Amino acid sequence: MEYRDRISLSYKQYDGPEFKGGLTLKCFRNFVRVAEVILPTYTKKMMGDLIFKPRVKKNDPKDQFLKTADVTDTFTLKPGIDCKYYIWGGKQPDVILVHGWESKSSHFSTLIKLLVEKNHCVLAFDSVAHGQSEGKQSDLLDFVGCIQQLHQKFNSIGSIIGYSFGGLAAVNAVKSGLPVQRIGIISAPSSFYGIFEKLSAQLNLSEAMKCHLSEVVLNRYGICDSSWDTYSGYANIEHISIPLVAIHDNHDTYVKKIESEVLVDAWPEASLIETNNLGHRGIIRSAESLAVFYHKLYA
Repeated sequence: MEYRDRISLSYKQYDGPEFKGGLTLKCFRNFVRVAEVILPTYTKKMMGDLIFKPRVKKNDPKDQFLKTADVTDTFTLKPGIDCKYYIWGGKQPDVILVHGWESKSSHFSTLIKLLVEKNHCVLAFDSVAHGQSEGKQSDLLDFVGCIQQLHQKFNSIGSIIGYSFGGLAAVNAVKSGLPVQRIGIISAPSSFYGIFEKLSAQLNLSEAMKCHLSEVVLNRYGICDSSWDTYSGYANIEHISIPLVAIHDNHDTYVKKIESEVLVDAWPEASLIETNNLGHRGIIRSAESLAVFYHKLYA
């Protein structure tokens, strides 16, 4: 069985709490179903725009951590889009952190503190339409573009660590030739198609809407239906000699551990650390687990 099929099969009924959702998600699902019947053209356009539009949490108390940065500045990714970046532990970063979808730099506070204590200089950024950065929509290529531009700006970066969607972005940056010595992956998906599958399950999309949005995604990335794996973490990595360390929780119901297992199986030099009872979001806040991850990554 191919990697993509193994991952898809593991999710089965998508019965985790992230897929069931709360009242807001349930109401939105019903709205889309009704609107798709009454206003099909409008609904297709709305959903096509929405899947690339991350939700941004305003007045997040976690953002207070950003005030502790030694450097706060912006870079221009593309015309009209400036992105924020932050540096802790000096001015010449040796490690870059890549946040997840609808996440941001401030969510890395536990890991940043650990890295600074270990005498690292840490760079984190808010990707397009995330955190304090500009833009309304974002995608994987925006994340990768941010990584590449910041690596070029600071040629002292030797390590990259990505969480969740940011882990897939980090892998794709390395696949495209990013010159680093090591890569760390935290609770990250490895199937690009799997991300679309999970979104479809979360929103309980009709088959017609799912087909439409599949075309939207493929067109945006300039790939054909048979090339969904172009951006999958396990595809086209035979040439890579950079060691990879992944950490994943056994009780992660949103991005299941098999995604890291598949990546580690395919990656030429890789290892996997397993945790328990942390879930998808708790792992990034666990100082104990991140310490184990750090020592393996920098062994």
